[in-house]
Amino acid sequence: MMDPSGLFPASSSQLPDDLLIEIFLCLPAHPTCLIRTSLVCKRWHCLIKNRQFVSRFRTLHQKFPVLCFFSNSTSIPHFIPTGDPPNCVSTAVFSLPDPCWQVLGCRHSLVLLVSSTWTQLQVWNPMTGNRQYVPATPDADRRFNHGIVPESQATVLCAAGHKDSGDCHSCPFLVVWVFTCTRYAYACRYSSESSSWHQMVSSPTPSDIDSRPSVLVGNILYWPLKAKYILAFELDTRKLYHIECPADTHSVYRRNVHIMKAEDGGLGLAALTEFNLRLWARETGPEGAMEWVLRRTIQLDAFLPPNVSSVPLVNNHSASGRPVRILGLIEDDDMFYMWTREGVFAVELKSMRCNKVFEAQVPATIFPYIGFYTTGDVDGAR
Repeated sequence: MMDPSGLFPASSSQLPDDLLIEIFLCLPAHPTCLIRTSLVCKRWHCLIKNRQFVSRFRTLHQKFPVLCFFSNSTSIPHFIPTGDPPNCVSTAVFSLPDPCWQVLGCRHSLVLLVSSTWTQLQVWNPMTGNRQYVPATPDADRRFNHGIVPESQATVLCAAGHKDSGDCHSCPFLVVWVFTCTRYAYACRYSSESSSWHQMVSSPTPSDIDSRPSVLVGNILYWPLKAKYILAFELDTRKLYHIECPADTHSVYRRNVHIMKAEDGGLGLAALTEFNLRLWARETGPEGAMEWVLRRTIQLDAFLPPNVSSVPLVNNHSASGRPVRILGLIEDDDMFYMWTREGVFAVELKSMRCNKVFEAQVPATIFPYIGFYTTGDVDGAR
């Protein structure tokens, strides 16, 4: 007779706690595996829920799988789970609360949503089921922008500064809202601890904010602007400024130019033209000034399946004419998600391994969601 997880014979329940813990540490990193194992008995449940075990499990595995993707598209589902049963999260638990809410980004096990009127934000933790509502910043006043909300974006992050999502289920959070209006960029920060928006800062900007999510590099948030520039906001100093992208990327379709973390942990940039992916890093030049340095060029058609690159090109000046498009990336990893006419592929830049994650005509950004939980954290996620 096997336990509900399908991993251990029933007699294994007689093993000493120390030995069981060592076995549990060897389980796959996918959280549904821990959930199923914890259902065997109260003793196993207590061992897996123990904070010391959870800390050791996270330290040992370090890298956790993408559990699902969120999308704001009307042509594909808003929620796309990864994996096959039983190693996939529940659609009922992870589905968006209302199609009128749009996803702005995912970080630290949290999903940030905005209402269709941009009057309210929602910070949602699918792992715990917790939802907290945040009023839109009063600084983004539509009265100053011809009655409509200024071009806006917002992002959420753990206020405690945790690097991995497993530590953040009960932490306070920050929301940073940025918007552009009349050639200026503005940023303001919300704290869940004080339940209030902090003082707004502003800076001249050459372009409006883009709709794609931010990337957190060190203690600086970066957003793409709509043309040739990146907007930066330093969390410590609350300094707001813009950075010009490398000149060689100015003619690249803007959704194929993505901010990323460079190999050394600094600011990086990826630019994709047809199958040519160029990786840039922002570094200190010989005269002490910051400059972009081209670090690597990758020919994706050498790694993607042959039938992807064999499809004849059409008008390459439109989004639909491009053979490959960047749909999203994992902020603290080297994983990119690429749309091709043969489906959406996950591409690891270091190993150049790629695999198809789903088949869909995806017109815009997807939001990979990474989370970690134990049975004590999750609300019905099995």
